[in-house]
Amino acid sequence: MTSFAWIVLATACSAEPAPQSFGSLAEPRSSLHFDIRGPLTEYRPVPGDIVLSTSNKLRTSIVYRAVLVGIPSHAGIVVRMPDGQLGVFEAGGGGEHHTRTTPLDARFFRGTDKAIWIRKLKTPLTAYQETRLNEFAALNENKGYTRWRAIELMPAVPTGPRGPIRTFFFGKPVGFRDEYFCTENVLEGLVYAGKLDAETVRPTATSPRDLMLDRSTNLYIRRHPPLACGWDPPALWIADAAPLCCVRPEPKRGLLRFAR
Repeated sequence: MTSFAWIVLATACSAEPAPQSFGSLAEPRSSLHFDIRGPLTEYRPVPGDIVLSTSNKLRTSIVYRAVLVGIPSHAGIVVRMPDGQLGVFEAGGGGEHHTRTTPLDARFFRGTDKAIWIRKLKTPLTAYQETRLNEFAALNENKGYTRWRAIELMPAVPTGPRGPIRTFFFGKPVGFRDEYFCTENVLEGLVYAGKLDAETVRPTATSPRDLMLDRSTNLYIRRHPPLACGWDPPALWIADAAPLCCVRPEPKRGLLRFAR
């Protein structure tokens, strides 16, 4: 990275404005809840917050349930863009098949999400960590998206990256990739920023559901949940203009309940 780009990123971090309120959060709890429980609190996003969502597209829902990964189906991370504004760095999602940083308004109101949860960072990133995270997002803009990685995440595939033995020895962070799955995008960025330990994180074996619940069908991820210590439990995000009755619990139907 050029010295000029480093100066721009460092200046953006040192001159960052105070977090602004952006919607509200329901009571945090480690469950796949769709119902709103109070009291509601203002959401003030900061770099490093994790954004998890589930799609309202039937095809996406069927794929994730079929491979028993379940919901949520997507993950992203809040970063600071070169203009100083906050956005969500993500791979895929919203019908897009590449990596990009989307401004908060466009990301949270794009209309393809059935529900959005936030895992707030407990301790703010240091200036160095935030600079590194922003740099990772900038250098990985418009990379490819691995469309079939959800199938590879299927727990029943012993030779896949989530196999019962393979994960212990393979799947460590590699830094920059030609293409990313959404959780790879998040975890590789946090390792690059120095927020997560490269020795224990397994980006290719971690699903959005693992990031949400801190528990997994994968034994290794169950022993080393990447967000358990540094992030609050997930909280359902509510737009300021949304009525409290706008989100209903999703019923469980037959065998689909196991994908929950």
